[in-house]
Amino acid sequence: MNKIDSLLAKRFSSLGLQEKLEIKNLGAYQPKGVRITQVDGKKTRTFCVSWFEKKSWLSVSDEKNSLFCFYCVLFGGESLWAENGCKDMKHLSERIQKHESSKTHISNSLQFQMLGKTNILSTIDAGYSLSIKKHNELVDKNRHTLSRVIDCIKFCGVHELPLRGHDETIDSNNRGVFLDMVSYTATLDSAFSDHLKDSKITKNTSKTNQNEILECMYKVYIEEIKREIDKARFVSLQADETTDVSCRSQFVIILRYLKGYQPVKRFIAFIDVQDRTAMGLTNVLKEELNCFGLKEKLIAQAYDGAAVMSGSRNGVQSLMKEVYPNAHYVHCYAHQLNLVLKKVCSSNKRVRTFFSTLSGFGVFFTSSPKRNDLLREITFKQIPRVCETRWNFRSKIVTCIKENKTKIGECFDKIINDEGWDDTSVWQSVGFKKCLEDLEFNFFLSFFYSILKHVDVLYNILQSSNSNTITIKEAFEKFELSINFVRNSITDNVSGSILNDCEEMHENRMKRNTSIELLIEDAKDACDKVIYEISDRFRSIEIFKSFSILDPKNFKFNRQHFPRNHIKNILTNYPMLSEVKLMSELTVLYENAVFSDIGTINALSQFMHENNLIETFSEVSKLIEIVLVTPVSTADAERCFSTLKRIKTLLRNSTGQDRLNALAVLSIHKDYLQDIDQFNQKVIEMFSLMKQRRAEYLYK
Repeated sequence: MNKIDSLLAKRFSSLGLQEKLEIKNLGAYQPKGVRITQVDGKKTRTFCVSWFEKKSWLSVSDEKNSLFCFYCVLFGGESLWAENGCKDMKHLSERIQKHESSKTHISNSLQFQMLGKTNILSTIDAGYSLSIKKHNELVDKNRHTLSRVIDCIKFCGVHELPLRGHDETIDSNNRGVFLDMVSYTATLDSAFSDHLKDSKITKNTSKTNQNEILECMYKVYIEEIKREIDKARFVSLQADETTDVSCRSQFVIILRYLKGYQPVKRFIAFIDVQDRTAMGLTNVLKEELNCFGLKEKLIAQAYDGAAVMSGSRNGVQSLMKEVYPNAHYVHCYAHQLNLVLKKVCSSNKRVRTFFSTLSGFGVFFTSSPKRNDLLREITFKQIPRVCETRWNFRSKIVTCIKENKTKIGECFDKIINDEGWDDTSVWQSVGFKKCLEDLEFNFFLSFFYSILKHVDVLYNILQSSNSNTITIKEAFEKFELSINFVRNSITDNVSGSILNDCEEMHENRMKRNTSIELLIEDAKDACDKVIYEISDRFRSIEIFKSFSILDPKNFKFNRQHFPRNHIKNILTNYPMLSEVKLMSELTVLYENAVFSDIGTINALSQFMHENNLIETFSEVSKLIEIVLVTPVSTADAERCFSTLKRIKTLLRNSTGQDRLNALAVLSIHKDYLQDIDQFNQKVIEMFSLMKQRRAEYLYK
């Protein structure tokens, strides 16, 4: 049927649809034994059958012993290729190229490929066309109403409101925020209101529909993350664990990468971990990261210092490096700072006694509303309780007592002298009053007031979302200088002010059982320990110091003293960088005045993107991305835990993991979800394909 001679004898247009489709399925007639020759003088040219493999439209006539275009024979075209046949073997290549470029051939090729794919009913049956139109109109209506339900769920998720109510029946006064939001939306949208009143198929407001919609939202979010990670060159991982209100272990995973020239952090999931061993946690991480394809991209992993996470042999970080060899472990620096301060404040008996006494002030006032009201009435302040994992709370206690010592003393005097206070409050007030008058307590109060101010600055930098290894290095160096300054000026500025305060307040009653020299030695010893511990912990990761080669503040110095040792250290840890090109690019970077006015590595990254220098400085841009992607703390994980506590409360303690992850995404990344193009429509598409639906959501 597909032979050229048969098609020339009986025109293709006269055949039935079934015959046409059979010819299409057979394709062009291309016999392997064909032999077409052309004698050109003394030279004989022969057709090569390899042309059939290159050109699916090329065919041959056995009777005419000529080449034809299969498509043009079927639908009509240039006489050479559709009627007479081509025998010119000398110029065959040029003729084929010319014919393929013709409008007629392209049109015939399109017509051949689309043959049989057009639904004939849609062109000849007006009733069927009308039914398609009605179907699509129904789909528009269903999509509109479902989009309104999605908006209501998003509203509740963004504001961390519970979706379910106590009683969701129509006559109930406590149907929940979601159903009330649906009802309110119906008052603003007549089409949605009619749907809720008249729909006999589904309203999509049930618990099952809520869970399915939330699941689809989460999947759309993860797909967007995958697309962004595909474009990123490097990714880092943060993970931490906490216990939620229902006593379940929640293991959070966060990925950090560069989007454009700015680092972004994306929440991935809360996971209810059953096996909390290093191998169990590692398997969880591998399973969750498997879909993102991070084999060569993962360059850092940040955890706290727990042995199960940080162990150099069998810890999570070492087991992860077996799969991700470039994933260097980062011990959260905020956690390290807390460990440093805990060690310093527990190594000396007097300092330990001071902080134990200090914590009693917060407990005394916060354990009684009456005492707390008195404190607020006189000082307009509230003394917080001590939190072992947050040293800035301890800093707040020191600051509050130092700056309001006189007024706090008035509170104790009022409790002691006024009737109506219980005996426990009175005798505890007497004890705290004596503490405020004690030389040793006042000395350390003033000393740690000056120390913890610098700790607060460092802690805030560590907790900042924009911090990177270079800014942290500078922050630690400034912190060491500040502690050294406090140490060197401690005699004049600290002990002197303490003695003056004590003599002014209690000139005749003060008993100095402790030598001031011993207190000064303790304070200096505390400063020395802080400096040593900070230096020792920061020295443990030399690679971060090597990142200073990209600090614009060091360009002038590096121009005169090229940092070969730092570069060698970087290349050892990141073998994906090219040594020769990196050194050449850094040389140009240091010597060119264009980069002299740039202040930070973030600004350098932005400058390179805006001026299309990424390809020119390919290795430097890779190193910049490594620096910006490498995390310095697990602060983002802590922020996710705060969200967890707001979402999964005592009244919502049975929230499932899938629902929890979706609600967490709506809360943590509300701005990001708004930027996803056609987010609601993508959710609807996924929702409709999840299972067979009674309502129609897909267009024909």
